[in-house]
Amino acid sequence: MMGLHFHTLEKGPFMHTSSNRRLQIAFIGQPRAIALCSGILVLAACLATSAAIAQGPSISEILPDAPQPQLPAPQHTSPAGPEAHSRISGVVSDIQGGLIPGAHVVAERAGAPAGESQQTNADDKGFFRFSDLLAGAYIITITSPGFDTYRIPGINIKPGESYELPEVALPIARTTADATVTLTEQQIAEVELNDELHQRVLGVLPNYYTSYIWDAAPLTMRQKFKLAIRSATDPVFYATTALGTGINFATSANPEYGGGPSGYWELYASNYGGALVGRVVTSVLLNSLFKEDPRYFVMTNGSVARRSWHAISSTFLQRGDDKHWHPAYSNFIGGATSAVVVSTWHPDSTVSMGQRVLNDTVLDLGGEAIRNLAREFLFRHLARHVPTYAKGKPPEE
Repeated sequence: MMGLHFHTLEKGPFMHTSSNRRLQIAFIGQPRAIALCSGILVLAACLATSAAIAQGPSISEILPDAPQPQLPAPQHTSPAGPEAHSRISGVVSDIQGGLIPGAHVVAERAGAPAGESQQTNADDKGFFRFSDLLAGAYIITITSPGFDTYRIPGINIKPGESYELPEVALPIARTTADATVTLTEQQIAEVELNDELHQRVLGVLPNYYTSYIWDAAPLTMRQKFKLAIRSATDPVFYATTALGTGINFATSANPEYGGGPSGYWELYASNYGGALVGRVVTSVLLNSLFKEDPRYFVMTNGSVARRSWHAISSTFLQRGDDKHWHPAYSNFIGGATSAVVVSTWHPDSTVSMGQRVLNDTVLDLGGEAIRNLAREFLFRHLARHVPTYAKGKPPEE
């Protein structure tokens, strides 16, 4: 009768004995021995069955007419999968704040094949939205009859992001065959000028001679005169002239006017008159003669170095009515003319006229450069009543 012998081992569940070349299996306990043997038998049976099936004929060979098992078809995830839940929305209005229903809006993704842009129309409240957009950089183009085409580049959205555009204000088209009334360039300039005459830094300091519309329509001589008079008669202009006169008077910078109230008011009249003459001669007469625009045109976009050079160079370069840049003849001649006029009003001045003209011209140009730098980098963030569509020079793509 065959029996099983169990031995207790310290270093493992089994071991070889070289004396009789026989493998003895030692188990810690009888239940584990039975379980191990059963597992070995089941594993051997499974291996034998698998081998038989692998070597035997398939089901289709035994029963050629039997229905075959149907596997579910593989499902492909389209490109517009989980990443396509980004959204872009916005509201379209005109420069007067009126809503533009039905405006046509196109969203183009950078790098996408041609013809894969998405399109929609604004509803009756000027609202539009794109849903299920792939993440990436987009260019939004908005068109509507009677208005200039408006493009917003460089909109980067992430997967699942909802991007809301700031209110879009479409500028009036220069020429259009679809508009019921076609505005002339002069009328467009009038609209833009009226907007500029409401611009104030911190809501107080006038910012009239700054245009945030890079492609603004040129001003006529009448409009240049309107701008100059509005600037010279602004209460802030009176106040700053009085402050400057007070400093000069207190420091005895102009002793030829004497002391007392009469001396102060004579100095004030001289300072204000010189500024007024300089403004009218430079910004109206000479700018009209040389067909130059008296305004500073803010870039807004671009590197700091490029914008700084634009601000400084605008003191000796001016944009012409043809929208090309020319030497700023008006600034040089106007500054000198203003200095000559002021010199004739200074009684018994110890400074020669030539020296005063040189000093005033240099100071005027230096002050203009500082003002332009402030307009370019500071005032845009502090200015009030700037139209939403006025965004400076469009970014280069």
